Amino acid sequence: MSAYQFFNNLLVSRLVLTTLNCSLLVQVLPCSSCGWAPWSCVDMVNRIGCWIGLALLVSACSGCGVLYTVVKSESKLDRLAVPMTKAEVIDQIGRPDRVLRDDGRLLIWEYSLTARKQWLYELALCPISIWVGGCIFYPFTNLAAEHQREYPYHIVLVNDELCAWGTPSAILQRRRACASSGIAALGSGGMLGRPEPVVTGVGPINRDTIDRYRTMAVMPFVDAAATKGSGSRVAGIVTTLLLDLDVNMVERAKLDEVFKEQVVQLQYADDADVLKVGKLVGAQAIVVGEVQQWERTVGEQVSRVSLAFRIVDVESGVVLFNGEGHSSDATDDDPEGLARVIAHRILTRFGSQTGLLGSGRIGVNWELQELAGARYYLVRELRSGLPAEKAGLKVGDRVVACNGIALATVTSDPEAKRLCQVEAGQALKLEIRRGGSPLELSIVAEPRPGL
Repeated sequence: MSAYQFFNNLLVSRLVLTTLNCSLLVQVLPCSSCGWAPWSCVDMVNRIGCWIGLALLVSACSGCGVLYTVVKSESKLDRLAVPMTKAEVIDQIGRPDRVLRDDGRLLIWEYSLTARKQWLYELALCPISIWVGGCIFYPFTNLAAEHQREYPYHIVLVNDELCAWGTPSAILQRRRACASSGIAALGSGGMLGRPEPVVTGVGPINRDTIDRYRTMAVMPFVDAAATKGSGSRVAGIVTTLLLDLDVNMVERAKLDEVFKEQVVQLQYADDADVLKVGKLVGAQAIVVGEVQQWERTVGEQVSRVSLAFRIVDVESGVVLFNGEGHSSDATDDDPEGLARVIAHRILTRFGSQTGLLGSGRIGVNWELQELAGARYYLVRELRSGLPAEKAGLKVGDRVVACNGIALATVTSDPEAKRLCQVEAGQALKLEIRRGGSPLELSIVAEPRPGL
């Protein structure tokens, strides 16, 4: 129970007792039309004091709601300004309620905040709700005024620099303005303010054999010493990154169910049990691994993470890919962000080796769409300072062909991604439509970080 809820419960309990006391006073005091008894002055003072106490309790209960809404108000976002570092954002508005994304470059935080004037609603409506216990649950106005609920607000940082903030629906558009906000572009090597992690990733799997292993299952990694739960967190990161590579992933719930049927503990199963479960859930390969280090030194504000994992053929037990990495970062963040960067770099090597990902990047975020039976890529976002922007590609352009092959011929998103992949140093030739006019662009890709 939070301190806020405890305080409210205490106040409401006192309120109930005070109300009962007031009611008893009203019932036992004699009402005489002939005059006052000798003790009536004392009783009158008690009665007045009772109702004054009741009014104070009502005010205190209202004050709790008002104080909370002031602290949680979206008006705190007014303290933000560009340029501002991640540490400065935390100093101004506190830590986020959720971290939605952290890939080493793009960081998206979510805060649940109340409307600017909700404290007025709280002040006006909370006293009324006391009689039904409404002030126990924050905020009462969630019931009385629909538009006064808490809403999520997103804050976007690029390379640990504040980029945009506001409601989720506004974030996508405002991110496009980051390039003009003085945000430093990501260099060809790594992450601004963060050392590039040391990673390796090798194995016999390649672009000719990857199609045999398009369905995988990720087992919970072994936890780092004295850090319970770190293995599950890294396993979740790896699962998300593999999904981004268009690998079909077995759901965790299905894995849990099969392990229970086999009377095997999911995290500490031996290789034979893991391979058996992989077959039972229909996976062609499994991912097993361990977190070797997961720590944050509070005094030095340094996070250190080391992890390793391997992808194994469930039929033969052959290790198809073996990756590991480690890094340290002078930051006040949770080590999870650092683990995400390490896993991302390892799987970038896996994706490049298997052809799921080109070794080059041009810095574009596009979405496959269809119009009148013809598919095309709609450019949603361009990363500042990267080849696509430098070559003249613009947000809103429609890419209809890559390297002379029309996207109208593809049947799926993975097929379109393969068609428009590019290796580092090579040129990707795009045929685009801009305002109805055809254009051609040739974009030379730069190496992906970590390769």
